[in-house]
Amino acid sequence: MNIKATLNSATLGNPRRLYPTIGWTMLEYFLRGAPYGFLILAVWYIFEPLQYPGTTLNTTAIIWLCAGLAFSILLLFLVNKKSFMMAYKDGYILCAEGRKDITEHLRRLPMGFYNSRDPGDIGAYIVSDYANIESVVTHLIPQFFGALTMPLVALAGLAFCNWQLALAATLVIPLSIPFVILATVIIRNTGKRQQKTKVTAASRMIEYIQGIKLIKAFNLEGTKFERLEKSFHNLMRESIRLEAASGPTLILASIVLNAGLILIILLGMTLFFNGTLSLPFYIMFLILGTRIYEPLLQVMVFLGEMTYMELGVERVENLRKSPLLTEGSKDETFNDFSIEFKDVSFKYNDTQVINRLNLHIPANRLTALAGPSGSGKTTLTRLIARFWDVEQGDILIGGKSIKAYTTDNLLSSVSMVFQDVYLFNDSIRNNIRLGREDATQEEIIAAARAAQCHDFIKALPDGYDTMVGEGGNTLSGGEKQRISIARAILKNAPIVLLDEATAALDPENEFFIQKAINDLIRNKTVVVIAHRLNTIQQADKIVVIDRGTVAEEGTHEHLLKNNGLYKSLWDEQQRIKGWKF
Repeated sequence: MNIKATLNSATLGNPRRLYPTIGWTMLEYFLRGAPYGFLILAVWYIFEPLQYPGTTLNTTAIIWLCAGLAFSILLLFLVNKKSFMMAYKDGYILCAEGRKDITEHLRRLPMGFYNSRDPGDIGAYIVSDYANIESVVTHLIPQFFGALTMPLVALAGLAFCNWQLALAATLVIPLSIPFVILATVIIRNTGKRQQKTKVTAASRMIEYIQGIKLIKAFNLEGTKFERLEKSFHNLMRESIRLEAASGPTLILASIVLNAGLILIILLGMTLFFNGTLSLPFYIMFLILGTRIYEPLLQVMVFLGEMTYMELGVERVENLRKSPLLTEGSKDETFNDFSIEFKDVSFKYNDTQVINRLNLHIPANRLTALAGPSGSGKTTLTRLIARFWDVEQGDILIGGKSIKAYTTDNLLSSVSMVFQDVYLFNDSIRNNIRLGREDATQEEIIAAARAAQCHDFIKALPDGYDTMVGEGGNTLSGGEKQRISIARAILKNAPIVLLDEATAALDPENEFFIQKAINDLIRNKTVVVIAHRLNTIQQADKIVVIDRGTVAEEGTHEHLLKNNGLYKSLWDEQQRIKGWKF
């Protein structure tokens, strides 16, 4: 177990931030033994007349010891309060900063990172994995060091009283260590499997919730959803295995450790009857014996828990090592907003999607991308926004590689409106304000008017303060789409990417949204993906994509005369218009 690595991960590479917490906790555990010290001295004075007949009872010393005992309890309370606040308040603040650091790291990862993982796996980084780090910071590490303090101080003090008994009390500690090491190895091996099944179960649960409409439509009961049921069964089995495999080993370690009390009793009795150990010292060893081993038993439990928690720490550290998109210079500015693909190739995993594509998208013009499903149209827009980096070639904006700009600078110049709209569980005002966080209420309303959604927003019970639910589930598809256009209008970015923004809408909503889009794209570099070709007849340039490369390009009239792929797609859509039930 690597405590140093755990501290570095939990403190964002600055373990010194935990030193005050550890120091106060160690002081607290040290003071927990102070009352026993006063108690032992009191026993000494009480037994002194019995050991040395004729000696009077020193009541003054006993009174002072009682006063010292009261003071030590008060001091322990104050130190305990301070260590509690340090461990929990400062610890949770530290972990909140760590969570923000992880989410910022996630934000800067390429989309390929997300496509290669289950949603439960990604959610586990913030929920369960960082909860493990939180427990390590606020509970385990401070208490681990604190629990070591009292036994070490007690054994050192007892050694001055009688080194034979102190040595006997110490002998069992190294004998218990092999069992603790074995337990940590078992926890590490079984814990990895258990955490893997936990992530799988979370992914299946998310899948179940997202597919609940399908489950209801086909009358599938929860127990019939075999993937979810199997994942829960596996989690149960691995959790039982984790506890059952490590528990007996830790119990053996505790038995060996508690055997030290037997040694203290037997050896102490021998020394007492031989006259080499006084009765007060013998009683002192009996009293402190339990206080030596009880914290060490806690240390064993902490080691087991920290070994398990460390698995989450390792996952978070591996996440932090995931390569980010390289950042360009903050000083790099755009000359213009023309876009150019130069010999670009890109693949998802092992599937080639874009193949040595060359394309010029002029500034301040409407360029439409058409072509069969799966030809790579949507991928091109995602590459412009640099959700992924190309495998070969380069993408230029204003004559410079998009890698020359910072990610924030690039994305601030791009507005995206897609068919699948996501709204946050927040007010309509705040969802529109995502376009520009410093926007005034007047600017938000102006954007909503331009997006043709001001009237339906005002008709809602709370107007712009209406909460839209997770994903915007309290609104219709057309209403969500218009709000997404409103925030794009508010952002007023010079590049606009539209991916079938009206494809799944009814005619009334399509009419409103088309008017909103016309306001959005005015004097912008616009790239629109369209499956319904009649919506892009007036485009300045239509590019037909087929199998990841440019098949043909030109105006609508030019492409019809060309008798190529565009003409065949157009004729097919005109023929489909006549279909009826």
